[in-house]
Amino acid sequence: MLIVMTPTLSKARKTTFLGCAVAAIALAGCESGARQDPFLHPNSVTAVQMPAISSAHMFHESTKTETSTPVAYTEPPTFSLADRPLMENISTSLELADYRQALRQTGLFARLGRNGPYTVFALPNEPFERFAAQVPGGLMNPQNAVQLKQLLGFTIVRGNWSPAALNKAMTRLRSDRIGLKTLSGDVLSIQRDGANGQFVLVNATGHVVKLWLNGAPQSNGTLYITQDILPPRG
Repeated sequence: MLIVMTPTLSKARKTTFLGCAVAAIALAGCESGARQDPFLHPNSVTAVQMPAISSAHMFHESTKTETSTPVAYTEPPTFSLADRPLMENISTSLELADYRQALRQTGLFARLGRNGPYTVFALPNEPFERFAAQVPGGLMNPQNAVQLKQLLGFTIVRGNWSPAALNKAMTRLRSDRIGLKTLSGDVLSIQRDGANGQFVLVNATGHVVKLWLNGAPQSNGTLYITQDILPPRG
């Protein structure tokens, strides 16, 4: 759902946006719970290489009793394929291993294999682990299940918000910022940097996070990867 963040609009424009909001709500209500069948989508050779630095952090020197870790060797690149759903492309990325496990633990992962569409702002391993370690008892501890689900829900938006769709919406609204309602119920703001046109994410308290992967097309939406953790508040 799009949350308009602009100055006062004319009556005609308000009517247009109200109609769009009603249509979006209606579509969300008809969302299927069935898993997407990728074979129903045309094959595509379009692919985007996903970033990966996790293997460098996982390397350790060999000892008398243990050899160097396998990831010390050349790691083949992983690609996000445009004709595969979010669930499959996230599963192939070593950089999103912690995010994938957390999605499974909260029951949100299966949703990303459905038709959607969904836009995902995935969390890479290093900032996820750093944030998780700061939560008393550990973020993945069952006692913190509510907090974990809220954090992950804030990374998922209904609708296909590709970079082109974001730019189009901002141009129509005559604004460099729009708000998108996430699965957690909180509003995630997307802001366009006037200097270079890059998108950044902003939460309710004004905290800003840059993007690492800027919108890879999926058969059921769009995948972004953030550079850091962005909780709904704080």
